[in-house]
Amino acid sequence: MDYWRLAYLGMRQMPRELSEFELATFFSYSPKERALIEARRSHLYRLAVAVHIGFIRMTGRTLDASRHVPRFLWAHVGAQIGVPPPDMGTLTALYDGRTDTLVDHQMLAYQALGFSPIVEHQRRYVTRWLKERLAGQPSRIELLHELKRWLYEHRILIPHDRALKRLIGQAVTASEVALTEALVLAYGEASLDAWGTLLARPEGNRPSLQQWLWAVPLRTSTHQMGELFDKINRLYKLGIHHGWPAACNEAVVRHYARRCANRPASVSKRIAQQSRRLETACFLRYALCSATDQLASMLRHWIRKSINDAGRLIDAGQADPSTRMREFATAVKALAEDSALTREALCQQLAALADAALTQHRLSRAKLIRAQLLSRHRPARALLARLVLLPFTSQSAHPVTEALAMLQTLYARNADWLPERSGIQLGRAWQAAAGRA
Repeated sequence: MDYWRLAYLGMRQMPRELSEFELATFFSYSPKERALIEARRSHLYRLAVAVHIGFIRMTGRTLDASRHVPRFLWAHVGAQIGVPPPDMGTLTALYDGRTDTLVDHQMLAYQALGFSPIVEHQRRYVTRWLKERLAGQPSRIELLHELKRWLYEHRILIPHDRALKRLIGQAVTASEVALTEALVLAYGEASLDAWGTLLARPEGNRPSLQQWLWAVPLRTSTHQMGELFDKINRLYKLGIHHGWPAACNEAVVRHYARRCANRPASVSKRIAQQSRRLETACFLRYALCSATDQLASMLRHWIRKSINDAGRLIDAGQADPSTRMREFATAVKALAEDSALTREALCQQLAALADAALTQHRLSRAKLIRAQLLSRHRPARALLARLVLLPFTSQSAHPVTEALAMLQTLYARNADWLPERSGIQLGRAWQAAAGRA
């Protein structure tokens, strides 16, 4: 279905304006439809059936007799079927209380277009379809639009919005019950209720644990990374990282976590127990994933910043080559202007200046940066000591997880060197600095 048609789905009354293209799309009739329209004995009934067919084609639902019909639509439909347009605003005057005729015309219109009212087996299928859509957790407004589109594409008359919202509400309730049951099976009712109680308790300088976990680091620093480590350790102690059910996917976790975070923790006490358990578990899970992602990003930024800072220190401490050349030229000029020196003494001193300039071995910038980084190893070691304690996993053997496991063993022994067969691959330039010849 074209996107511009979605705005008309489920409308209960005619729009005040329609473009020529929209009129031609919705209120133009096929030969079969024209035969059905011309079968009506009265000119007014022909107009009415034509309007009903166009309205159902446009909105996917039937038009009530009390709804306003604009004059431009009467004129367009009259020109299409060769009937002079009437001077009336609604279909009520046209039918003059004949509700049976109105219902008959509505039925003729939606049957001509292949539509039918929703029946019980279709209603059950729609409920299952809604549950599948809820796995991606769209908002209820988006789900309402998608449901109208689905009904139209399957040639089912779109019911009233209240009925559709009732269907969506039933599907949401059934979905939340299933998710909560999966969480209860994974963690138990006692753990879920205890987590809900903890979120409202004060934490440090924050009024609640929920606010502390949801707070975003303002800048990259070792202090902020230390606070993220504290959050992750706190969540690991709660056991939220173990046994998370597959039914609660990332979209579900994000949806219910944000719903929990968007209100004060004290208000959650008044939420129904089932919703509170689901939202609390999803909030803690999302907080763990968010803190881990923030830590990885800040760690990457901190490493890049450390290397850049070391490079700037090296560049600031090194002498400018042009300065060295000026110093050498000044020394040569001073010797040349010294009239007290003999030729032999002048040659000796010039040779000494040349030898001193030739024997200067300038270290590479990369080597100087490595030395600068090694001189500031304490913050990096402290950071790694906390990083290796996190339970990193991978689907298969990975050198990073193996290196972290090796570092965890070494830090437990307070070792500051790597064994020769550690399995950690280092470049030649770093081997000597790491204690490996």
